Amino acid sequence: MNHFRNNLARFRLITFDVTDTLLEYAVRPERHYAHVINAVLEPRLGLTLREDQIGPAFGRCFRAMKQQYPNFGAERRRPTGSEEGWRWWWRTLVERVVVDAAATGTDRHQAIPAPLLRAIAEQLIDDYTYDGRRVCWRQRPGVDELLAKLRQPAAPTRTLGIVSNFDPRLEIILRNNGITPGPPGVVDFVVTSYEARVEKPNAAIFEAALRRANQLRRAPAGQEIRPDEALHIGNLCREDYGGARSAGWCALLLLATIPSGHVFTGLPELQRRLEQTEPLEW
Repeated sequence: MNHFRNNLARFRLITFDVTDTLLEYAVRPERHYAHVINAVLEPRLGLTLREDQIGPAFGRCFRAMKQQYPNFGAERRRPTGSEEGWRWWWRTLVERVVVDAAATGTDRHQAIPAPLLRAIAEQLIDDYTYDGRRVCWRQRPGVDELLAKLRQPAAPTRTLGIVSNFDPRLEIILRNNGITPGPPGVVDFVVTSYEARVEKPNAAIFEAALRRANQLRRAPAGQEIRPDEALHIGNLCREDYGGARSAGWCALLLLATIPSGHVFTGLPELQRRLEQTEPLEW
């Protein structure tokens, strides 16, 4: 009996998140940021930033940028003919991270010239887009095998897609990591929050993905994929699981960064685990 096929038989559409689901960082971002930042600042200013300065600075600045300019600047008003909002968003974020991290070091009053900040930002944007040295992204284990199995001849009517809170670079990044979008690719389509103008967990982005899938299938009226025939797989409780369920989809969660021994269904289960003789792995 083919349990894999039977467990997924009801689903005519399966979508995935990207970061920490299909792809992961090849090295910690703060490490690569430090490499690029210091290659620019050390020879010119004698200034070195540490990873433990960059990581917290990134967290602070990222949260502030998301609150001030949501969805990578998708709705930011800009003059006609100016650069894409997403590139402005990431350049502004990186520049803020460098300034913030530098302010936590010993050279608190050393100003960093704007041309150097821009050079750092443009280099990091290109690195995380094209990743020519393969130091930014890599496939997570098992991705090729699972996607190939979902494409098996026994499921010719299944549509595969990606639904991600991401900017328009995503298709380039996926191609560079062996996940080709678009028929006859590894997945049939990609929907980014930037394109949809709405981010997960908003149900509207899943509705946009369902419309895209039905457009690709060109199904006659009455035979379109229904929400209850769609499954989303991701790694974030609120954005992926909650968002998909709010759209009437099914959902599965990959808790990539949380050890399974640290996840409990509720306080009674936690208490029972703490009362066991076997020590809890911290």
